[in-house]
Amino acid sequence: MKNSRYSPSGQWKQLIPDIEDVLKKMDAAPILSVGITPYTRIIPSFFLNNYTIYGIKRSSDVDIIEQYAPITVLEDRHKAIAQKVHGTNYLIGNHAFQAYLKSRRDPPIVMLTTTDIKSTKTLEDLGIRWIGNPASVMESVKLKGDFRDLVQKLGLPSLPSHFYRREEFLSAPFQSIYDAVGGSFVVQRADKEVGGNEGTFFIHDDADFRRCLASLTPDTNFSRLLVTRFVEGYSVSMLGCIVPQGVLSGPLQLQLIDVPESLHGVAPHGIFFGNDIGFSDWNAEAEATAQKVIEGIGAHMQSEGYKGIFGIDFLYDKKTGEIFPIECNPRFTGSLALYSLMLLEAGVPPLEFFHLLSLLNITSSFDFDTVNRALKVRNPCSHIAFSPRGITSMELPLLAGVYEYDPSKPEQLWYVGKGISLADLTNDNQFLLADTVPSLGASIEQAVPRLFKFIFPRSIARSSYSVDDRTAFLLRRFSQVLLDAVKEKTS
Repeated sequence: MKNSRYSPSGQWKQLIPDIEDVLKKMDAAPILSVGITPYTRIIPSFFLNNYTIYGIKRSSDVDIIEQYAPITVLEDRHKAIAQKVHGTNYLIGNHAFQAYLKSRRDPPIVMLTTTDIKSTKTLEDLGIRWIGNPASVMESVKLKGDFRDLVQKLGLPSLPSHFYRREEFLSAPFQSIYDAVGGSFVVQRADKEVGGNEGTFFIHDDADFRRCLASLTPDTNFSRLLVTRFVEGYSVSMLGCIVPQGVLSGPLQLQLIDVPESLHGVAPHGIFFGNDIGFSDWNAEAEATAQKVIEGIGAHMQSEGYKGIFGIDFLYDKKTGEIFPIECNPRFTGSLALYSLMLLEAGVPPLEFFHLLSLLNITSSFDFDTVNRALKVRNPCSHIAFSPRGITSMELPLLAGVYEYDPSKPEQLWYVGKGISLADLTNDNQFLLADTVPSLGASIEQAVPRLFKFIFPRSIARSSYSVDDRTAFLLRRFSQVLLDAVKEKTS
């Protein structure tokens, strides 16, 4: 059922004059969103009636999500199978999920935010309709090296790049690369897909270089490395959405990368932990340039057959005011859910609405330029996670929802109640815990870079790499308390 706090047909009518007709068409067939983390899939439940989520594990926030959207949890009926599922491809190929699809009275349309040839073929063999982008239409942008080549080909602002063969780089002296680039540099695999900002190495001296070599040498699954100069500034991103009329775009968002309190002892390899939408310490020209890049790359992707949401990561140079695109994510990104929650609060249709509009081939009479301007809203809100390193199981009955604390006495923290969106936060001293908060006794994967999210109705960033004292304290406190509980259990 739609969340009663929002009324899409009323709030959005000025931007989408035919909203009632569009929503009726979207609801014509049941949509089933499938994936590992249910929280990032909640947005359509705020404007669709015929929408269901299929998740893997019963985390604490699932108990809240199911108040707003029907959700089926694999672990509820097949606990052993749920423990083995670490990707959508495995899930779709599993007999338990396939039996669920067959049990539905009305065959659903399976909504995939990432796709591969095997999973889509499985659905097609089962006679199940799916929506998403075929893997083939993402080939020119999904790898870092190919994306940089495309940026240059399209004549967009480009950070000078140096490509090295794997063997050439591994045998090169630090000083030779340092001199070639002109100072500190950043190393990334050019022809290997790595999630988020993982697999990024910041090299300032020979010790950094040796640590980079120690990590890359055992990995033989790539043949080319991308080396660029280190930019003093901000890591930022912008979301786009390809619709028939063109490429819609949001505002630039600060990315939170390698925040020490989030790393929790993990090596700083460019790990993405969250965003701060309220932070905007850059010039208007940077926003305009980023939008131009989104539109240029988006037009290319559209010509390849891509539809809907994608994101581009940028580096903003504080010294020169320049901004450079460095990576494209042809999928739902880590910044999307928070941005969409912010848009809902502002009375603006979220990008998921336009994503479905495009994938379902629904025609709408909205004015493109008016909607595109509305999507640039920037209200203070942020989210951040931390590494699960050492927190191997959940040994405390930690509840998802709304928390509050006294900034003058930050050790005083209390649970306010259930909550799922920014609308549930009533003051700046409150925050949400959400996005797969493990249930009591649940095992916690160590291979993943992030645990659950803290969501704030305020800005928290000082830069891409640091947060304010209040937020740093909360990250340290939560990680230490959870870690201590594990140590006490195992001692």
